[in-house]
Amino acid sequence: MSTLGWRILLLVVVARALPDPSSSSSSRDRRQVDTSNLSDAELLCRLTSAVDGINENCDTPASKPDTAVSGNCRCAPAWQCKDDTSPSELTDGGSFLTQVNVRTIGISCPTPEEVCCFNIDASLQPQTLPFSPSCGKRNSQGIVTNFVGFENRQSQFGEFPWMAAVMTSQTFGPDAAPLYICGGSLIHSQIVLTAAHYMQDKTASELAVRLGEWNFREQSESVPHQEYGIQEVLIHPKYVGTVLAYDVALLILDQPATLGHTVDTICLPPPNYDFRDHTCVVSGWGKDMFSETGKFQQILKSIDLPPVDHNSCERAMRTTRLGTSFNLHESFLCAGGEAGKDACEGDGGSPLACFKSTDPNKYYQAGVVSWGIGCGQAGLPGVYADVSKAVPWINTIIQEKFGHDVRIGGK
Repeated sequence: MSTLGWRILLLVVVARALPDPSSSSSSRDRRQVDTSNLSDAELLCRLTSAVDGINENCDTPASKPDTAVSGNCRCAPAWQCKDDTSPSELTDGGSFLTQVNVRTIGISCPTPEEVCCFNIDASLQPQTLPFSPSCGKRNSQGIVTNFVGFENRQSQFGEFPWMAAVMTSQTFGPDAAPLYICGGSLIHSQIVLTAAHYMQDKTASELAVRLGEWNFREQSESVPHQEYGIQEVLIHPKYVGTVLAYDVALLILDQPATLGHTVDTICLPPPNYDFRDHTCVVSGWGKDMFSETGKFQQILKSIDLPPVDHNSCERAMRTTRLGTSFNLHESFLCAGGEAGKDACEGDGGSPLACFKSTDPNKYYQAGVVSWGIGCGQAGLPGVYADVSKAVPWINTIIQEKFGHDVRIGGK
């Protein structure tokens, strides 16, 4: 392939997110929380907010709402509202979720978790579903609160407990905040899997990982996120930066994560596993389009994507500027190819998680968002590092450092 072709390829080595508001990854209608009053700079500032709290310098008078929004009605967490017209309770497995319809509340509160309430009992604590550790368990109805009415593929709070945000560990300047680098996934209580091309020039001391995050704009989640430093950065020994072969890296956390409702691991597949008969979903906080006008997402979003076989993906890539001689490396797999449905810039390192129809309650990580040509173009799948090709190496690392296997094949 020509030098120009590789330059173009590397320019589009970005992680990829999810625009088309007309489609949905579940039977629920979804609606994007209004961010029209935030500039891209403001939202990016919030996206890269400080580890210990939101950077108030991100706010402008126009973007900072008042918690008292109408007469004596005040915004409060939904589970603390005792109004007769307060959100209904939804049973799930013998427990309760506070149900909030974001389309019918009618009065805007600063965060999705809040409703405008007259009778507030601040002593009430959120109720959570029973927790039993299990890799690859998706909380499709959410944790504590079940949001009805999202229209732009926002996830439920706690829906993807394996999702990780990789960030810088330090700020630059007195008023600056740590920077969001890429996505990742928790595959072991002390290991995050991400993309090597983001980590190849990073040291452990430069990095931090946030687990259990959902809404980057606010700190109001009912279960706080967790922050960890990085003890070691490990790049796959076969990684080749020029072609992004084996584009996977492991981040060893400085201590084990506390597993719970919003932080848990995703299962890893057996070596060389074939995902073509699976249903897959990618999640991330990346932009909604590949351009300077694309907006980073404040709430974690997700989209269902069909796996695409290797040969079909290679043929599709040969119709692009990559040229007819382009060869897709064996360490990649592909998914997507439907207009407006893709990962995008800022989603790099994020997991492509899949389940089989015979076991819809257990997700396995098929891929790591690696690169693509634009975002969401019809006929052009996204390209992911094939996790099943990296599993033998991952197993070796876990044996060496922790003396036991990561949960593979549902173990």
